[in-house]
Amino acid sequence: MTTRWGLLTNHALVLIHITEHRRSTLREIAGNVGITERAALSILRALEEDRIISRRKEGRRNVYSVDVSALLGHRSHGSYSIEQLATALFALAGRASPAAPATATPVLPGVIAPGAAEEFLTR
Repeated sequence: MTTRWGLLTNHALVLIHITEHRRSTLREIAGNVGITERAALSILRALEEDRIISRRKEGRRNVYSVDVSALLGHRSHGSYSIEQLATALFALAGRASPAAPATATPVLPGVIAPGAAEEFLTR
């Protein structure tokens, strides 16, 4: 039996979800990521503790925001930052797709160009 693995952790999936759906409920986050509500809450609390995300109340809902500077500088394990990982992934995506559009924003070492994430995700 082969072991299933994924490049993105549940923390990364929660971050992606709240970046795209800032007004999500805990149930929606958990359901879309494929984890329990308790696990989602634990992840959200950890991200808040590290000041990567913040939340504010809007009526009965929470509205989440991501501190991109804190996220890009975060190092949880090893010597690589999130920014370095993202830059490497964008470079790999460019190599994997030789027919990249001519209008693609160039990615420079240490810099993630505006819109690069959206461009990467839509390929």
